Amino acid sequence: MIEMVFSYKLFNPLFWHIRKAMHDKNIRYIINRGGSSSGKSVSTTQSVLLSVFSCEGSALVVRKVGASLRNTVYEEFKTQLKALQLSQFFVPKENNITCVNGCKIDFTGLDDPEKIKSITGYRWIVMEEATEFEYEDFTQIRFRLRGKEGLQIICNFNPVSEDSWIKTKILDTYEWDDLPNELYGEVKNPLTKSSLPKAYSTILGKRGCKPRMIANERTGKLEKYPSDTIELHSSYKNNFWVVGSPDGKYGYYDRQTISNYQWYKEHDYNYYRVYALGEWGSIKTGGEFLYAFDSNRHIKTTRYIKGLPVHISIDNNVLPYISICFYQVDGSHIRQFNEICAGDPFNTVTHASRMAVDYLRSIRYNDMLYLYGDASTRNGNTIDDEKRSFLDKFVEGLEGTYHVEERIPYSNPSVPMSGEFVNYMLDGGSGMCFSVDDGCKNSVVDYNNAKKDVNGGMLKTRVKDKVTGQSYEKYGHICDCLRYITVWVFKDEYTRFSLKRKRSKIKQENKDMRYYDISKNIQGTRLVYVLPEYAGKFIMVSCYVNERIYIDNVTYISSFDENVLLSFLEGISPAEILFESEKNYFPIARGLRDRYDVRIIHKNMGADARISAFLDFIKNNVMFRSDYDKIPQYNEFMDGVLDYNGSDDCAAIYSVAALSYYVSKKYNI
Repeated sequence: MIEMVFSYKLFNPLFWHIRKAMHDKNIRYIINRGGSSSGKSVSTTQSVLLSVFSCEGSALVVRKVGASLRNTVYEEFKTQLKALQLSQFFVPKENNITCVNGCKIDFTGLDDPEKIKSITGYRWIVMEEATEFEYEDFTQIRFRLRGKEGLQIICNFNPVSEDSWIKTKILDTYEWDDLPNELYGEVKNPLTKSSLPKAYSTILGKRGCKPRMIANERTGKLEKYPSDTIELHSSYKNNFWVVGSPDGKYGYYDRQTISNYQWYKEHDYNYYRVYALGEWGSIKTGGEFLYAFDSNRHIKTTRYIKGLPVHISIDNNVLPYISICFYQVDGSHIRQFNEICAGDPFNTVTHASRMAVDYLRSIRYNDMLYLYGDASTRNGNTIDDEKRSFLDKFVEGLEGTYHVEERIPYSNPSVPMSGEFVNYMLDGGSGMCFSVDDGCKNSVVDYNNAKKDVNGGMLKTRVKDKVTGQSYEKYGHICDCLRYITVWVFKDEYTRFSLKRKRSKIKQENKDMRYYDISKNIQGTRLVYVLPEYAGKFIMVSCYVNERIYIDNVTYISSFDENVLLSFLEGISPAEILFESEKNYFPIARGLRDRYDVRIIHKNMGADARISAFLDFIKNNVMFRSDYDKIPQYNEFMDGVLDYNGSDDCAAIYSVAALSYYVSKKYNI
């Protein structure tokens, strides 16, 4: 039997923890979380090589894509064979390293699901870059590695996303006990047999899942099942080949690497947290909808404050869950202290409202509730016999216990505009601020991962559930909840922000749109402009015309509704109606002539030319209500006017330009 002694100077602190865990037959899963340059791969490689060399068993090393193995993991094993002076005892071949004792190390990719079925005969499965795998891959591996004592799965990874299945489906499901992060007394100088100082075996953190009681399938009796999962947390600070050894006599002090980490610490702290410190986070890749959300500034301990009213914002998408977010407003500070993400089988409005009530009771809240949400929650539900809306049913569930004040608009604010306003708030604009409790895990993931589309809206990327086959929008629902409450609570700031949009072509430098006070009782010819269908909108604009055009009322909804048209006109009794449409709407326009003076014109196709020709006229001669932000559809209409920058979303500004064209010719303004 070959006996070899290895110098402690070959190993980083993490090595000793991995080695110990590999010898603990109760441990099934070794979760190796760390930053870049923390020594995860090297320490795992050394541990596996020594175990294989000691005839303790064989290992399979996997990555999601097999092509990435040869120049990374496989080469690292060959490098460590030389460093440990074990090359003479191993024979490297393609995708395999075999020891003279018969044990082996195989390398494969799991890009082909069929490869998972051949995972037999191994003591260890090492999943390198474990975050590249799907949860289903891990599930198949853990079920196929069975039948013998001491079989283990080792997962190495950088914690690049709080949404990773490793965190949400594995680590977050356990209760944990913190364990000593050093092995003083267990790690010794092999020559002197003296214990090495703590610094030689100290890593950032170590914890094990709590033991639990499970039923014995044979006897039916409850038995204590010992801790089977250990998580090791390390960073570059635990790597002696980055920071040097504790005694300064070996290893390497890498000034360039450390300088690089310090740069990220100062300029991109979230990146530093993930790749330097090995903390959970989300790396900004560009194009984030809430690009101003900063985990370090905005995630805080944010608890419910007794005596302060509770605000609830809801999103009624049922997949992946119904979103319910709980806030309190303390001056200029929106505080999110809880979330409920009602997933299957609780993703019904009845269950969701009950969960909200149960939570509020649990914190002994007994005051007014302020409710925010998507305008679509008002839509009737054809599934319900009484055709009640999501909002009706949700409020019904709350009002058995609480008095509810609805603050849900009849039309939603512009997504690009309100998204930019939320970013403005997150940056502390106008003294506003936001915090979210660190327990709101889904919210943090949503804030970090929702993306922006090419028009500044939210990119609603759809994913498909592999089990149910249902597709849904993965991110953005909780961002929407935040938009709804922010725009309403800070509506005065939102109005001012909207009016100062730099990208609007309507604004002149140092000159804003013109506004008037509706209380001054403007007089003039009553005119209504009707545009049944344009760029996905049904628009009606009523105005008084004298020396200028005073727009006093607006309908701005997603589709034409003849009942809405008739109701709008009856409430105004205009002297004249300008009806611009395609021919298919002409019969409706002609039907109005029994009661009104109606002028029918074909819809103009030269939208850009008409808008460009009347921009100056609009700025000088069209007056908008100064209180428009208090009227939901008028507010959305104004967002469209002020947001126009030559894009396809030009329905609002086109209607103003068309009205201006007609009035300027007939009334000589």
